Amino acid sequence: MNFDNMFYYGYLFLEKLLKICPDFMKKYLKKLLTFLFYKFDSKRKKIVFVNLDLAYGDTLSKKEKEKIAEKVYENFVSNLFEFIELSKMSKGDLAKKVEFENLETVKNELQKGPVIFAGAHFGNWEIAVLAIGAFVTPISAVVREIDNPKLNERIKKIREKFNVKIYGKKGALKNLMRDLKNGRSIGILVDQNTSKEEGLDTKFFGKKVLQTPSAALLSKKLKVPVVMGFAEKKDDKWVISFKDVFVCDDIQNCVDRQSKIIEEEVKKYPELWYWFHRRFKHYYEDRYE
Repeated sequence: MNFDNMFYYGYLFLEKLLKICPDFMKKYLKKLLTFLFYKFDSKRKKIVFVNLDLAYGDTLSKKEKEKIAEKVYENFVSNLFEFIELSKMSKGDLAKKVEFENLETVKNELQKGPVIFAGAHFGNWEIAVLAIGAFVTPISAVVREIDNPKLNERIKKIREKFNVKIYGKKGALKNLMRDLKNGRSIGILVDQNTSKEEGLDTKFFGKKVLQTPSAALLSKKLKVPVVMGFAEKKDDKWVISFKDVFVCDDIQNCVDRQSKIIEEEVKKYPELWYWFHRRFKHYYEDRYE
C-alpha cells in the first residue's frame, strides 16, 4: 500500500471514529494525535523550527519557539477534526462557530461588484471560505488538490458546500478571471512560498521571499478590490476578521502590502499560522537541508 492510500484510509478511519466518539473523548483524542504528530513528524517539525529561526532569530528563546511549534501542531489537529465535522454541518451549525469583523466594509464593496478575498494558511482557512460562501457572498477558491483522487473528491465535496466553487491550481487563473467577469467573488491564499516563475520578491520578517502576485494581478487588470482577511480563534469561535481593502494599481506595492499584513497577523497569533511550508525556501535553501 502506497503512502497516498494509507493517508486516504487513515482519513476514513478518523472520520468514522469521530462519528461514534463522544464529545468528551474527542478532547483526549486531539491531545493524543497532537502528541504523536509532534513527536514523530520529524521532517515537518524541522521545517517549522527553520522558519521560526529565520522569522524571529534570537528575539525568541528555544523554549518559546518550542511552545509555538507545539501550538501549531495542536491547531493543525483541531483544524482536521473541524474539517471532518464540516461534512455533516448545516448552515445553522456553522453560524454558531463563526463571527465576522468589519463585515459592513466588505458588504459595501460587494454592492458595487465582486471582490478578491485574499488570505493565508492561517487559523482555519477552510471554515473561513465556507463561512464567506454561506453568509457573505458566493465564492470561487483555488486549492492544491490532494494527490489521492478518492480523497480529493471526498474533500472537494466538503469544500464546495454553501455556495463555494473549488478549482485546482492547473488553469485556475483563467477560471478565476472568468468568474470575476461574471460577477462572482473569488478567494486566493497569498502567503509564501511560490515558484520562481510565478513569484514576486518581497520582504517578510525582514527576509527576502517570493510571494504570489495573483490577487494583485487580477485586481489591477479587472479593477476589483482585494479584501485581506483571516480566521482568528477567540474562545470557541472563529472570527473572520477583514483587515484591509484596496484596489491594486502597482503590483509590487500590492504584494508588499499583502506581505506586511500577513506578517502583522502572524506576529499577533504565531501559533495559528501554517509554519509547515518552506516559507523562505528560494533565498535560504541551505537552511532546510
